[in-house]
Amino acid sequence: MFGRIEDTVSGIDATRSRVVVAGPGSSRTIPGIIVSEIVRALATRTRVTRLEVDVASDTFAGLDRAPSLSAAHDTRANDNLFSYRAPDNTRLRLQMFRQLIDRDVAVAVAYVWPGIDNDWIRQFLQVANAAGATTVVLCASLPTSTSNPTAVGDLADIMSRADHVIVGDLGDADELASIYGTLDPLVEVHVALSLRGRAERSGGRRITAFLPRDSGDTLATMLSAFDAIPEAWIPDYRLHIVMRYEGERLPDLVAASYHADYVELTGEDITSSDLKVLTSRSSALSVAEPPRDSRAYASAIGSGIATVVLANATIPSVGHGYVGGLLADTRNPSSIHVALRHALRLEDLRFPNPLAWQQLARRLSPDQSLPDLKVLEAASND
Repeated sequence: MFGRIEDTVSGIDATRSRVVVAGPGSSRTIPGIIVSEIVRALATRTRVTRLEVDVASDTFAGLDRAPSLSAAHDTRANDNLFSYRAPDNTRLRLQMFRQLIDRDVAVAVAYVWPGIDNDWIRQFLQVANAAGATTVVLCASLPTSTSNPTAVGDLADIMSRADHVIVGDLGDADELASIYGTLDPLVEVHVALSLRGRAERSGGRRITAFLPRDSGDTLATMLSAFDAIPEAWIPDYRLHIVMRYEGERLPDLVAASYHADYVELTGEDITSSDLKVLTSRSSALSVAEPPRDSRAYASAIGSGIATVVLANATIPSVGHGYVGGLLADTRNPSSIHVALRHALRLEDLRFPNPLAWQQLARRLSPDQSLPDLKVLEAASND
């Protein structure tokens, strides 16, 4: 009846989870990837049931369609995690919620992404409250440029039956707290739910690519990907390539590219402070075959910027837990072009540091009591 990824629903009666997490499940959307990181972090602490709720019209609702680097790492089996796909049919979905959320469940969590269909959350909270679980709604705080500025306030009614609502931004928390007044739910803030914070940039769409030393093949592939940008659009784009090289072969390769006037090649070592400035001014990054100690990739995580990691046959060692990481084939210009286009679509988002998922999991864990504060301002600095 239901789409269990591993077994049938009736097969887990003896091993009920203490935490149930419901939300988007597609690894081709940013919300789905975020929910994956939340349940993965929770599963290191307790048994978790994940309910993947992908309303058909929202599965590819203008979010991330390029391969996710963090999702590529999410292939290991976890005995603490049970996953189900919720039916699109409202009646069947309600039946699934009732079957999987019983009185053994301590915490029921729903993830909300403003701008997509979140009406299913009413059913989820109704069932979880009836079962006596502590109910929590996690609501992403998005930049106003990517969502309706009043979206969080518009969701207040949907989330009102929860015991706790956790958002990523203090402004959203203040708005919800003013709507709810002295009534439940309690409104809190956690940095893991914020996708705001990237400063305004000038100078169009700037791509910065960090390539291996003297790698003419990688440079040629990157230039081919950049040359695929339509000529009518190119005045708004800049490609800055950072790679050490010797001789004139690689500068000549850049000069011979179709969009050479919009490409800059830097061959000198750059300091950590220069790297930070370069990253902050970029709309998207690309890093080819980064090692674990890659300064460029560490800078990307520090700034929360959407980053395309170029790899060959094997999955890179970096990327665990970083939702802003996309994956492209070093040898394939089309793969790089598509990934960079999607990274640019995400340029207004500041993605959470991977450590934030464990901090959020600690907050949600059944052995941790959720604090009875109306707004936790300090949590925004976790």
